Amino acid sequence: MQTMVQTTKLDYGINMLQLQADFHFLLVKVANNAYASYNRLIGSCMPQALTAIGKGKYLLMFKELPMLSHDDNLNVREILLENKSQFRIFPNHLLQLLVNEQTANSPGLSEASKTPELLVVKENWCQQCSDMRLQCFAINVKVNWEQDLELRVQTYTETAEFKWDKPIYKIDAEHERLVRCYQPTNGPYFVRGNRKRNRNSVEFLSLQDESSFLQSKVGIAQTVLNNLNRNEKAYLTRPVTFHKSLVEQYSRTKLNETQAIWKQIAGSQLTIYAQPDDKLSTGLADRMAIELMKSYIVKESKIQIKRMSKAQSGLNIQVIRDEREGTAKDYYEISAKDQIIQHVTVEKFGNYRNGDEEVRWKPSVTGKDKDPGRDVSIIKLIQELCIKRDLARKRLEFVEEALAIKTLAFSFYYFYFLHESPDPEVMVIKLSFTSKKEMVFSKKKVSLNWLEQDDEFTRVCQLVFFSIFSAKKQFAWDSVECIVEFEGNQVLIQQLNRTVMPDGDRIRKQLSLNNPKRILSREKILNELNKLRSLISDNEQLAAAYKILQQVIVGMPVSFTLKELDTAARAQDLTPRKNGMKQVNRFLEANASFTLKTTLQREMPNSPLTGMKWIGLTRIEDSNLGFNAFYFVGSSRSLQTRIPRAVTLRRLLPLTGDDEMIDNLFPKLAAMMSVEFVRSGQYTVVPYPVKYLREFWLSEQRKYPEYRRSKNRQ
Repeated sequence: MQTMVQTTKLDYGINMLQLQADFHFLLVKVANNAYASYNRLIGSCMPQALTAIGKGKYLLMFKELPMLSHDDNLNVREILLENKSQFRIFPNHLLQLLVNEQTANSPGLSEASKTPELLVVKENWCQQCSDMRLQCFAINVKVNWEQDLELRVQTYTETAEFKWDKPIYKIDAEHERLVRCYQPTNGPYFVRGNRKRNRNSVEFLSLQDESSFLQSKVGIAQTVLNNLNRNEKAYLTRPVTFHKSLVEQYSRTKLNETQAIWKQIAGSQLTIYAQPDDKLSTGLADRMAIELMKSYIVKESKIQIKRMSKAQSGLNIQVIRDEREGTAKDYYEISAKDQIIQHVTVEKFGNYRNGDEEVRWKPSVTGKDKDPGRDVSIIKLIQELCIKRDLARKRLEFVEEALAIKTLAFSFYYFYFLHESPDPEVMVIKLSFTSKKEMVFSKKKVSLNWLEQDDEFTRVCQLVFFSIFSAKKQFAWDSVECIVEFEGNQVLIQQLNRTVMPDGDRIRKQLSLNNPKRILSREKILNELNKLRSLISDNEQLAAAYKILQQVIVGMPVSFTLKELDTAARAQDLTPRKNGMKQVNRFLEANASFTLKTTLQREMPNSPLTGMKWIGLTRIEDSNLGFNAFYFVGSSRSLQTRIPRAVTLRRLLPLTGDDEMIDNLFPKLAAMMSVEFVRSGQYTVVPYPVKYLREFWLSEQRKYPEYRRSKNRQ
């Protein structure tokens, strides 16, 4: 069976003729940053919807054209959709107009909106801060120029004053939206910004129950699309759906147990020291040392934990304050050949917040074994130390021998955008290897205005320059993960705003079938099972478990919850892990109105969660009717009921050679990503040598401050 992966790329068709027949469209350009004039204009009329199509440019959609007063700072003109391209209006802008009319209720109606985006706010997403101001977070639902549905969490904080020239928002609780406010009215008002640095997040996906699913990004996206297709059917030549593409290759390598990292430093001394004369840094260093000294895993590996006042020869962890928090001095110490130093900050690692009296960090370990050596954040520190040790020795030792040998045939290029106009420059850093597994780093600063020079760094920079959009802008180069060079060919790995999108409709259906609080009628359920009995095959285990389940239901009360039925079934040894009951649940999921256990977290060929696990290669059609290769890097473990982050797709673009080389290269790339280098228990999302490149470059920036961006200190 072919496996398809669903992504955030949207497939749809806009009915231009019907849209133009029913609405009028105005293009408004704001001059001289006169947003107060624009806000007064919108406050004085009633558009059906509007959206931003560029800086200071807005597209407005009206059922009836209003009488608008003249303003020298506003250029207002009516346009016809047949001429949209000359005004740089594209299908995603028209779809955004329709999206902005939707609500996140289910089922939701189409409502006129003056907000240039759809900002979804759920009831429990608003809280009161310590200064008594309200703060809420919202999901910005946006169709980008690549036809992907972006779902970004944004924070909004209460403000007392209405300002004509600033974007001011209010909560529309009835429609679960945050809406723009264009003239003074009753508060509270909100402005975008997180002044308290509270961490607001929305889970990408929740499989706990139907209610929590609907509050996740996947649930919200599916609800909005369902409402859109129902309410705007007249303006769509085909429904808006998430694109599906074939998974052409899979890599299913299982990673080692996370605590295996301690074997890498077995017999070593690990020194923990703190920034001098800082109570919080000292407190965190003390806690870390005490906890690691308790660890059986650490003792078994014969690792000596030392709490010292300064770095020692060997492996070190330095506890410092985050210099971006306003401390007077940067105490960051750079690793040397005989002193390997990994750094943690009180603010990030210690989860310290302004106003706390002390750092309350402690190991976070689940399960029966509470050994601090299994703490994910600690394991990540040891991984980072091993990488820095390899860098100090300039030799591949952290990865397994077989993988290291395969890596020697590759070279990698990393890019760091230094500054923009008038002379934009990019630092190109190269990593290659000798036959003895030695790492060789080289670098060169390349001017994007002078790409005619004939050297390898300029040539590779030129290849990237003509392969990405807005190539003289920082954001464009920030999307470039690396270039991989193999057998004379070069492939660009680029991160875009495209992710795996699980099938929300199927997930919701399966969760509703397995709602533990659902009330069942004994009579109705027995009738349903009797009718379905004829569909059961000759499988003896399935038939036997099915018969016992029917007998269990006969003994139930007239009405009962699904959880009560599950408890009664388990008492008769019908547990979900038993093969017969496993088959019964799959049968019920496919044919009945309930099931005692869904297959959501199981690996199935047609799973609605395809792409959330393993490493895979797919090709997706672009707007020019060609196909681009992408890969996804999901979990290496069983999926949990709560999934905080989306799985991002990365593009594989051949800069030399043809597209067929991707098929041969992908297994090798997947092998170099099947290591734990960034997050404990997870694959690396780019080939692992890129981590060495990044760490090398960070150390260079520490040595040479002129390599740092003035706005973005490392």
